[in-house]
Amino acid sequence: MITVETDLGTITVAKSVIGNIIKSVIDSFDGKVIISNSKGKITNQLPKLGPKEEYSDVEIELTEEGLLNINIYVILKFGTSIKATTERMITDIRALIKETIAMDVNEIDVTVTGMMSKHIAPRHIEVKG
Repeated sequence: MITVETDLGTITVAKSVIGNIIKSVIDSFDGKVIISNSKGKITNQLPKLGPKEEYSDVEIELTEEGLLNINIYVILKFGTSIKATTERMITDIRALIKETIAMDVNEIDVTVTGMMSKHIAPRHIEVKG
């Protein structure tokens, strides 16, 4: 849970809400972007211990100023533009969070952990926005 004190009162938002916002943006890329963990492993496929939240590998922190810092690790399908895709992700996530829960985002870090064709080729490319 993320709790922010404002002049109007206390706002509490579950991290799963922010995770679902991020997931909806990633889903808009029609399978060209896949959430991974920091080591480049796709962790949401066929979980062994029951359902796994798809946003559990997304790091969400609240700054002292009440702003969000978000770290996302992704794998891109081969042929997908890293620059265009990550910039659009950052812009869309920032706008959708502002529109949906009226919170401001301090920084969004998107780390491309790999490129996938038949196999995943490891990468470590960070894009901040």
